[in-house]
Amino acid sequence: MKNIIYNQKTHTIVSEIDHVALHNYIITKISVEFSNMVENCYYPKIAEIYKELLHRTNSTEKNLLEYSKQKYKQLETSKGLKKVKLLHDPFTTLLILITQDFLKYKDIAGAEATFHLFALRYYTNKLHIHTTPGRSKSHICNSNAFQTALERLSKNHMFVKQKTIPNSIIYYSRAVFKLYFKDLKTDNAEGLWNMIFRLRTSISQSMRSFFNKYYEVIEEDKMSKSEQGKQSEYDPTHETKLRAFINKIVTDICVYHKVDNEAMNQASNILKFNKRLSEEYAKKIANPVYSEKIESALYLLLKDIKDTSFIKNTSFFDYVKKHLSIKVTKQPVYFKKLISEIHIDIIKSLNLEKWYNELSVQSQAISRNFIAYYLAFYIQRYI
Repeated sequence: MKNIIYNQKTHTIVSEIDHVALHNYIITKISVEFSNMVENCYYPKIAEIYKELLHRTNSTEKNLLEYSKQKYKQLETSKGLKKVKLLHDPFTTLLILITQDFLKYKDIAGAEATFHLFALRYYTNKLHIHTTPGRSKSHICNSNAFQTALERLSKNHMFVKQKTIPNSIIYYSRAVFKLYFKDLKTDNAEGLWNMIFRLRTSISQSMRSFFNKYYEVIEEDKMSKSEQGKQSEYDPTHETKLRAFINKIVTDICVYHKVDNEAMNQASNILKFNKRLSEEYAKKIANPVYSEKIESALYLLLKDIKDTSFIKNTSFFDYVKKHLSIKVTKQPVYFKKLISEIHIDIIKSLNLEKWYNELSVQSQAISRNFIAYYLAFYIQRYI
């Protein structure tokens, strides 16, 4: 039997939760992902799980977002709109609804497993933010540096105290779940906000201190390979600032669904790309499912730029064009490839495969390059 969640204001269906089916799916997925995390640099398949949960609950991001805005409207007065945006996230809303549904049936195991997805998501987001795409030919992040960083952590670090990273994520999740159990059951809006903030902050702090060690190892390795023994050009401070810069942009695009009309028009004009399709592409890309790829693509584009003022120059677009002209590379992950993957997914989601396949090679490239130029103009607003 499905529990149907309605938006009280619009009377539309937000989610249809089949308790039994979701219990089996989530328990299995959590078990698999935590088991796989024994591998260094393993990226939990959280985006795939999110897509599947949307499908299994007949939910849409639009309905989930409208529901959360209506639900937490009063909280905005006490916390402020900016802070409450932490709850205006479709995945967060969906996980809260599923967790509460399990609690309704006194299914503590299912509720706790669903809550683990919160923790796993925050861990995965931080892993993508802090690791370095393209640093190795076989991995997005450096597996050896990852292991060495683990070995260098202090005895008081949670990853050490709990023996493994997955054990640590489970520990954080269970602690916060128990602390805010009553708020989940009573649907206390302020308690839910504190719950999400506390869990995310706890995991972020552990990840930050771990990756300080990781960057330290990377730097030492680069220095040891230098023939003159000179200090490597790799700068952990630059890395940290760049990651934070990119994370803000990706959050605005993918979490808050911000479409930059000016950036869209500039990209459309420079490529002479169809205005209506430009709008459709810009709207489609404002989706959490693209956050990881956009984050990696922007990092690969910007990692060698030491002076961000260059991004404001017109020559920056020659730089973007150069990255889009790469035909062959040994790297498994690179800017053009990620842009192409995002573009193909958008084409499919808009049911434009037949139209796209009939285009000339040049027109296909323009369609793809719009995504890259839109992102390039988008980030200029942040400089």
